[in-house]
Amino acid sequence: MTLVVHGELAGNVKDVDRGLSRKLLAVLESRKAGRHIHVVDAAGYSDLLFGAPARCRSLKVQGENVAVVPEVGDGFLGGPFDRLRLRTRGISRFEADLLGRGTPQHDKLLARLIDQVAGRPSLDVRSPARRGPSLDVGWIRERTAYGAWVASPRQPIYEGENRLAEVVEHVSRSVRSVPRHGRVQPVVVLEDAVDLNPGLKEKAKALGVLVGKVRDVPR
Repeated sequence: MTLVVHGELAGNVKDVDRGLSRKLLAVLESRKAGRHIHVVDAAGYSDLLFGAPARCRSLKVQGENVAVVPEVGDGFLGGPFDRLRLRTRGISRFEADLLGRGTPQHDKLLARLIDQVAGRPSLDVRSPARRGPSLDVGWIRERTAYGAWVASPRQPIYEGENRLAEVVEHVSRSVRSVPRHGRVQPVVVLEDAVDLNPGLKEKAKALGVLVGKVRDVPR
């Protein structure tokens, strides 16, 4: 496998002989000939060093230069989905309490969602960005990047509505300040048995969050 790392040149660096562009042009020609060369940007190279998957970047010619193409979900979603990395991720006490992460019920619900998403060839399934929101799994469909938070909060039954409202608020806050490219849609995924009352739906809509039962996701 051949890997090329692409980084933006600093403002005081002059690429007089266009060595960087020539290298990327060679990558384009190799790809056209059926010999794929992987290209990662600086952020992707950093992800690889931390053991996280990185996106293989698309290239395009811009005048005399070759540039990396911005992609939907940049800053929100990372590289190809890695089931093993998801299993071994750290879980904070807050996430365990609010979302139920680490519990058998949450694990079962998440496994079902992953199987459904992975079973759709039309979806580009992704891991969360290493420095992005702590979602469970993401996917790209058409020009929208979806990020899913599976929620199976640990609480008494009578507190369920309040806890789910807290989940929606948490997810909305998580994506609010994230630099990203293209349209991003956070999704809260719940058990099929959960009662989706109108108040919760209205709150989620106002905050820009989709809420759905696992049987209805992905949309």
